[in-house]
Amino acid sequence: MKSGNGSQELTRLATAYFASIAFAVTFLVGSLCGVDGGTALLRSVTAAAIAIVVGYLLAAPVVDVILAAMARDEAARQVAEQAKEEDE
Repeated sequence: MKSGNGSQELTRLATAYFASIAFAVTFLVGSLCGVDGGTALLRSVTAAAIAIVVGYLLAAPVVDVILAAMARDEAARQVAEQAKEEDE
């Protein structure tokens, strides 16, 4: 992960995982239901494309919330650690 663009990188990774899972599930369900291979592939690519668009729309706010919560918890931990060191 490059410095300074961590949330963008995490958003990209989350979207890629989401799209690959959507592709795999759609292809497997289509294949197990007896759909022609080309039709299953087309439906899977369509599902992956939709997942990419939805992923970019939904993953960015989720990643930002998670990173903000992690930063808040780390700041609270550092304050508690400094208070503990001052008491000693």
